[in-house]
Formats: sequence, C-alpha cells, structure tokens
Amino acid sequence: MGGRGSGGSRGGGGGAAKTPIRDGMNKEELVNLYNSISGNPAYTVEQRVKTMHDIEERIKDLDAKNAEDTKQKRLDALAKARAKRAENLKNGIKPEKKEKKPRQKKAKMSMDSTVSDLKYNLRRGVESDGYISSSDFRVEDYGNSVSVQIRYLGKWKNPSNARYEEDYDWQELRSSSRKQIDKVVKKLSKQSGRKISWGASEKNWIDIDIPKMKGD
Repeated sequence: MGGRGSGGSRGGGGGAAKTPIRDGMNKEELVNLYNSISGNPAYTVEQRVKTMHDIEERIKDLDAKNAEDTKQKRLDALAKARAKRAENLKNGIKPEKKEKKPRQKKAKMSMDSTVSDLKYNLRRGVESDGYISSSDFRVEDYGNSVSVQIRYLGKWKNPSNARYEEDYDWQELRSSSRKQIDKVVKKLSKQSGRKISWGASEKNWIDIDIPKMKGD
C-alpha cells in the first residue's frame, strides 16, 4: 500500500509553496502582490490564505514604522525649533512676526445673482440718453474678480475744452448719472457683501469690478 504522502496536495501544490514575499518590499509592491495572489489557482486555498495573511501583517508593520518615523521627524523638528528659539533669545534676536492673511469671507449673494441684480438695477435706476438692454452688458472673468462693462449708461457731455467737437472719445459722465450709479453700486455692495467699485473710461464705457469671494 502506498503511503498517503505519496500523492500531491489538492490543486497540484505539492506541499508548501515558497513565499513570494521578498525583503525590502514597499507597501505598493505588497498590495500588488496581495492582489495577484487573491484567487490565483497556482496556490492552494491554504497557501493563499497564509500568504495573504503574511502580506497583511507586513503592511501593518510598514504602516506602524512609517507612523513612528513621521512622529520622530516631528519631534526632531520641534526640538530643533526650540533650540533655535533658545539660541536667538540668548543672543537677543527677536522672532519675526508673520503677517496674518485676512480670512476670506463668504459673500451674502452668489456671483451670478450679484451680476444679474446689478444689470437690472442699473437699467432701472440710472437715466440714460438711449435705451439700455441686457444685451448691452459685457461680463468678463479676470480670475480674482468679474468685470461688468456697459457703454452709454447714464448721460454724457463733452468737457469745456472740447465743447463743440463731435464724436469725442473722452466725454464726461454727468454728476447726476454718477450719483445714480453710486447709489446702485453702494446698495448692491451692502446686499451682496462684496466691495464693488466702478469707474468711467474712454468712449463712454462704465467699468464695474466685482471681487470674487470664498465659494465663487
């Protein structure tokens, strides 16, 4: 009678397989090895379970070591900083004060709502020589702000030194129109929580700057 050990193990393993885990493997390599062994018919169930367990333990050891190394680096950096402060204090060197950046606030209104309300209230609250439609507005995104531009909003006149010139490029916005635009911009600035500014430029353009805020 042949001994029971003369036959191979189930799945053709022929005994315990040599572990594929190598010394010095990093976490990514271990994870890839784990995935390649899972369900691999080249190993018996017992071999897969044991090898995958060994890989999990190796990964846990690596994570623990990395955590300990990180902690030690922080302690070393803290000790170095303390030593530097003590040395500076001994030598009478005062630490430089870092300027704190102002915390960016969130606007009360979204940018889309602010632009939409601005268009509506300018057309409604500013008297102009001609009809101003919503299509007369031009909106451009400059990264940190949005510019709303419109031509011929309000009433314009030539300066005294160019009183009789036609098609003059640098007409002046009348004071009544300035007050009306100011009123709209200030009211919307308060409602939206944004510091909106405006100015008049060449060829009867009004340029309105709306700064972006947190959440835009």
